Amino acid sequence: MRLVLFALGLVASLSVVAQSVVAQSARDSGAQLRGAANGLLAAALETRILGLQTAADDPNVAPPVSPVAPAVSSFYQQRGFQPVWTETPRLQELITALEGLSADGLDPEDYSINFLRQMYELLAAGRTPELSELVEWELLATNAYLRALYHLFNGKVDPAGLDPQWNFELHELAPEWVAGLMNDGISSRNIAQSFAQTRPQHPTYASLQAGLSRYREFAAQGGWFALPAGPTLKPCMVDPQVAQLRARLRVTGEYQPVAEADQQQAVANCLAANAASSAKAAAAAQNSSTGASDHSLSSADDSVSVASNNSSAAASEDGYALDPAVSAELGEQLGDATSAASSAASSAPPINPDEVFDEYLVNAVKQFQRDQYLEDDGAVGPATRAALNISAHARVEQIRVNLDRARWLLHHIPEELLLVDIAGFKVTYFRGGKELWKSRVQVGMSYRTTPVFKSEVNYITLNPTWTVPPTILRKDILPKLRKDLSYLREHNIRVLDSNGQQLDPATIDWSRPGNVTLRQDAGDDAALGKAVIRFPNPYAVYLHDTPHQKLFNKSQRAFSSGCIRVERALELVELLLEQTPGWDEATINKTLATGKTRNVTLAKRVPIMLAYWTVDAVSDTKVAFKPDIYARDGAVLAALNRRVSQPLIQIKAED
Repeated sequence: MRLVLFALGLVASLSVVAQSVVAQSARDSGAQLRGAANGLLAAALETRILGLQTAADDPNVAPPVSPVAPAVSSFYQQRGFQPVWTETPRLQELITALEGLSADGLDPEDYSINFLRQMYELLAAGRTPELSELVEWELLATNAYLRALYHLFNGKVDPAGLDPQWNFELHELAPEWVAGLMNDGISSRNIAQSFAQTRPQHPTYASLQAGLSRYREFAAQGGWFALPAGPTLKPCMVDPQVAQLRARLRVTGEYQPVAEADQQQAVANCLAANAASSAKAAAAAQNSSTGASDHSLSSADDSVSVASNNSSAAASEDGYALDPAVSAELGEQLGDATSAASSAASSAPPINPDEVFDEYLVNAVKQFQRDQYLEDDGAVGPATRAALNISAHARVEQIRVNLDRARWLLHHIPEELLLVDIAGFKVTYFRGGKELWKSRVQVGMSYRTTPVFKSEVNYITLNPTWTVPPTILRKDILPKLRKDLSYLREHNIRVLDSNGQQLDPATIDWSRPGNVTLRQDAGDDAALGKAVIRFPNPYAVYLHDTPHQKLFNKSQRAFSSGCIRVERALELVELLLEQTPGWDEATINKTLATGKTRNVTLAKRVPIMLAYWTVDAVSDTKVAFKPDIYARDGAVLAALNRRVSQPLIQIKAED
């Protein structure tokens, strides 16, 4: 460095020709110095990396810089141990790519970003650290690059450490493949492209990224205000909170601006409906105050006679007819009440249209409710108000959590797949990578959760019996049997001993029943319905039909004891058996009609995945949020926000 400065000092006193000669000489000299320096650095790197590899092979020694020493070793072996990050343009590319990880919900601080910025500034200023320090700088930058690739591929958070039921195998990244990808990014001067290749390529991931960007914009703009506590807001209600509700839904786009004339008409419709309702209430109150009279509504045993079909009497709302005199007087009462209401309205202050819960706002509320997996009744009760009041920042964090879940799951998705979305209460059958069939499901209650795992559907049981699981027997059925043994008869349940022999329930001490099995016979009201879809797993979980059909109309359907109840289950059975010879719809129905239990092995197993995530990709740019029914987001977020430990390397440099 001092020689270069000396040469540059001579340049100032020479002629133009001499300047060119000396400058060329200085460049040659500088190149020689850099080559020598890189040679020394390459040798030092090789020694250091071999030490890392040795440490990695020793289970009692933790690698001090990289937890994936084989990939680091392969990376530098592929490039002859030549350093990478002493060239500031490359270092800047790495810094820029790491900063871009924010779009994945990852924190650039986990990748030594501030240290790398300081390193860049020193190198760009021509300040050189000692050789040993430069080795550590080099390896720290490489480790940041490598860690980012691993996190993009498999997620930052280890799911197995959070869920003991987790059985998804995260795909391993071969050290040689990772090293090749890293070197490709460096040679093409496009490290960001290496990151892009490593992210899940599934469209859902891109949608979640777009959703993250959108909600970060909401948060940067101040988010939205929370609706204060108050009564349920209902259609056509006039209330100052309605204006706040309208403004809240305008922020996130559920409420779109309406033409002034259309809004005026919608407001007028609501006010007319409110006036009519008030008039009816006033008439009812006035009628009630007069006591029983000859002018009351007719009923089967009232004194007012029911008019014949040929009568010209007016029909009432409940199907009874009114005597003409009754009809006339009731009309006068309604007229008086309407007139009074109109008079009161004319003397009241003008109504702010934004404070009227009109039909356009009702539609916006329903859209919001559907996107939040709430009952879409158009009214804003406690559940809808709570969802509206979740902050923009909280939604950002929720999307970040689900981006990491996506990195766990969205690699190498099979073309044929039965996917159970636990928090979304739905099952989807994909074939050829496209959605073939979808239905609603009921999943496990919060204290009997449906587990997250993957398997393969291997057989189907038609007209299934149901063997009561030990937990349900102990917690649900035994308390009932101790009160009334008729429960067994009413539900077609038999009691069996360990050899499968039927026992007389009256001979058993149900306070200490011992080793007995309860089995429900097949039938229309059987707990498992008409079919069970089975797949190997240690949790005794399966998909099945159910007699509890009305529960599918609920928006949140965590009702089972862990298994998945499927709406229209026989449609799915027929699809799964399409590739099994001899099992068409007619054969299935004929077998069901016998009432006898029959197991049917699939000719081709179908992969099944039971997964849990709380954000849905609705479109390329829109996401929807689900309730965290099992309260799992918090643990993932805490792990995602936990800072990755950084090597303790001090910035030092010689002048």
